[in-house]
Amino acid sequence: MSVTKFKFVSPGVFINEIDNSQRPRPSDPIGPLIIGRTERGPTMRPVRINSFSDFIEVFGSPIAGQQGDDVWRSGNRVGPTYAAYAAQAWLRNTNACTIVRLAGMQHSDAAASGYAGWATSNSATEHGAWGLFLFPSASATTVPTGTLAAIWYLEEGGCILTGTMAGDASAQTSGSNVMISSNGANSQFKMMIVNGAADDRTVTEETSFNFNRNSALYIRNVFNTNPMLVNSGITDTDAIKKYWLGETFDRAVADVVHSVADGSGEVCAFVAPLKAGSSAGTPSNMAMGAQEAKSGWVFSQDLSDNHTTFQPAAIQKLLRFVTLNTGEWEQQNLKISIQNIKTSTNEYNKYGTFDVVVRSAKDTDNAVRTVERFSGCTLNPFSMSYIGRKIGTQHLVWSDNERRYRTYGDHPSVSRFMRVEVASVVEKGTADPLYLPFGFEGPTRYKDWTLAVSGTAAASGTDISAQTSMINESDASDPYAVLNPLGDAVVDRVFAPNIDGFCAGWTLSAEVNVTYPGIALRGSAADGGLPDPADAYMGLDTGRNGAITIFEDSFEDLVRSKPNGIDSWDGGDSFPDTVISSYFTLDDVVGTGGTQVIGVYTSGSRAAGSSLTAISSSYKEVLSQGYDSFTMPLFGGFDGLDIRESEPFGEHTSLKDGTDTTSYEYYSIKRAIDMCADPEVVQYDLMTMPGLRHEGLTSHMINVCENRGDAMAIIDLGDAYTPRTESTDKAENRGANVDSTVSNLQNRALNSSYGACYYPWVQIRDTMTGQSVWAPPSIIALGAMSYGQKTQELWFAPAGFTRGGLTEGRGGVPVSAVSHRLTSKERDKLYEANINPIAQFPNEGIVIFGQKTLQVTPSALDRINVRRLMIYVKREIAKMASGLLFDQNVTSTWNKFLSKVNPFLGSVKARLGLMDFKVILDTTTTTPDLIDRNIMYAKIYLKPAKAIEFIAIDFVITDSGAAFED
Repeated sequence: MSVTKFKFVSPGVFINEIDNSQRPRPSDPIGPLIIGRTERGPTMRPVRINSFSDFIEVFGSPIAGQQGDDVWRSGNRVGPTYAAYAAQAWLRNTNACTIVRLAGMQHSDAAASGYAGWATSNSATEHGAWGLFLFPSASATTVPTGTLAAIWYLEEGGCILTGTMAGDASAQTSGSNVMISSNGANSQFKMMIVNGAADDRTVTEETSFNFNRNSALYIRNVFNTNPMLVNSGITDTDAIKKYWLGETFDRAVADVVHSVADGSGEVCAFVAPLKAGSSAGTPSNMAMGAQEAKSGWVFSQDLSDNHTTFQPAAIQKLLRFVTLNTGEWEQQNLKISIQNIKTSTNEYNKYGTFDVVVRSAKDTDNAVRTVERFSGCTLNPFSMSYIGRKIGTQHLVWSDNERRYRTYGDHPSVSRFMRVEVASVVEKGTADPLYLPFGFEGPTRYKDWTLAVSGTAAASGTDISAQTSMINESDASDPYAVLNPLGDAVVDRVFAPNIDGFCAGWTLSAEVNVTYPGIALRGSAADGGLPDPADAYMGLDTGRNGAITIFEDSFEDLVRSKPNGIDSWDGGDSFPDTVISSYFTLDDVVGTGGTQVIGVYTSGSRAAGSSLTAISSSYKEVLSQGYDSFTMPLFGGFDGLDIRESEPFGEHTSLKDGTDTTSYEYYSIKRAIDMCADPEVVQYDLMTMPGLRHEGLTSHMINVCENRGDAMAIIDLGDAYTPRTESTDKAENRGANVDSTVSNLQNRALNSSYGACYYPWVQIRDTMTGQSVWAPPSIIALGAMSYGQKTQELWFAPAGFTRGGLTEGRGGVPVSAVSHRLTSKERDKLYEANINPIAQFPNEGIVIFGQKTLQVTPSALDRINVRRLMIYVKREIAKMASGLLFDQNVTSTWNKFLSKVNPFLGSVKARLGLMDFKVILDTTTTTPDLIDRNIMYAKIYLKPAKAIEFIAIDFVITDSGAAFED
């Protein structure tokens, strides 16, 4: 006890406790770096995983592929996620690995060919996106309002409706831009996908469809919803489609059309190209890099005493939420609620509080599923409960020049999913402390428009108000032009949805209004039958029309990113024909009912003087009635991948001959490698991207590992196998070829002990679904190394029946077959070229039968077990040495180093890693000259233990009279 810690004045006993039993925290285990696609999870940043259950929670389950049901909605489950299987193989026996999930990124100076994402083939007449517009039957005194109901994306040709012309039961016609009457309940129509000249067009597909989810003719049941089927490079000729159905806005159809017309009533529709060309704003131009999802801006309550001038768009913006990851998973699966909004009761601290709750997008207010909760948040930037501090404001920005991430923001991330972007007035502390989150902005959507025609003349483009750039005219040269209802002659007119007299009793000047779908907002707190309506979250409604407790599948289409050139979050600021779809605010909640006030959201009610806050002249009134919570969506996220590819990073894409600026696939992979190149940023001892066969990028992986000096790359080779996701060739033409594989590797002139490769591909079994998957050999090589490291030591050769027996499960995943059963001569060819063969024997099964590195120069380091031994020894001794930095360069310090290194190397020797060793650190190594230059220099001599790869046994036959003791 140090007496200096106490002040002795009067007599007494002073006691202090000193704990010297604390044990240092053990260093984290170091595992492999695995790069590739996964079902979900953080993108384009290294994430450490400690178990396979953790992997599934963060990145999802492995996907075996060949699941092509509604790919537009459910995502790519056609191509296997090799990275997930590699993680499973490693984590089967060993904990700790680092995952980098790939997204579609593009270089800041990318050429057009290097843009990420996708865009359909289109031109002035070959429009890439087509919209179906539905209208309820109109009365004689109302102007009908219709909505965009669905979008088709076409590589060529167009869409036409066929049937009875609206308003004239005797007129049969077909074409685009012509109003057709429904021919059945639930908005049933007949559509044709056509190609060719207008007067000689070819119908490639014809079907009836409707908007009844329970019908066999439901629109998503009868049309192709798999974008991959337009790709002739991976789709067989007899299965090729020239289109796919994208968005269907079922909730908008129910709200705008069926609620007026009744599902069984007559509905009218026309189909029209939305926009042609490849310019900004074209719906079919999604050629852009991955981006994060965001919420709309959260704004404050109206503190003005003049409610008549209230405009939500003019209210002070406070904050918005931004996902930490790029991509679409968060917006499809999460939503955010602001809950328990409370005003301050402390006159010295006027800041109120609120909770932020991250919820499942598919839950209901009746059964809330909380993912994360941050309670007691405040807008006071000087408080420990400041929302930026509780959730985090930091984010990473990649620099193409520095080839690394830079971190921006004051507060590190606490949430697993998002950060908060705070308005500058809030961040600086200059915002009114009375401000509370009271509402939010919805996603961007296209502007509504009106088509008005007087008399019977055909409409022209000038008759379309406000939205001329978002819908296209058609002419007689189009294959989808309107046909004369009396014959096959083409009617040469521009835009002709025959709205004049399209409904019986129509007496007004012909006019229709068109609205574009937006998110639905909860109407009444009584919806859903909550025991206490005040428990309802106002704002976002993800339920179906009339069934708020059933999730609306079309919600996913409402929160998708807008096309290239349109800001998905800030409306018309980026594109003149877009607006914010909705503004929700608690200031527009009206109180209805008797003894218990039922909150009803009515847009514009505060300005009209009928909302709770307007009537009471206090924003506190709506909170005191219990309506202190609202929910908002995330939207605008984008994966940046080409959805027409089942393997977006395959060799058949622009990756093959790509560069940073001409191929987003190349750029994304190289960026993933480069972000992990610095050993001070990410630690790992193995690197792999299963399935990557690009020569330049696999060489780059080896170079990165060699420059680090503490990791080895496991690469896959070209010509070993072409997966079904990258070719339409038959299996026998996609198989392995030993001679070309060997020749190509030798031509690469690789000579590095920091790389290894295997041959051929293997068939593994998905342990969750039972499906068989052809997988690259790097997966099971990684699993074998994990098994050997767990059961013995990492410097034992990951090969042979003991540690490389794949039939026995040594590869971490079940292996059932090889793509090429090797002969003895073929194994010899491969091993001579430093390719480790995977052999299959009749009785012993499948086994890894080699452990060479890619070093051509003969030495101990041309074997994997020795290279891994050296990586381990170097790393551990480097840790020991780092503790001596800035100590005195004297003999006692040298002895301290020796006292750590010698026992460590002795332990490695005892565990059969070394045959012998010697460490020299004295004046012969650290000379006075080095001491003057502040250098301590040691020499360590090692004799690595070698693995047995060849066994020679002589059987000597002797005469019967020979004595064996001789």
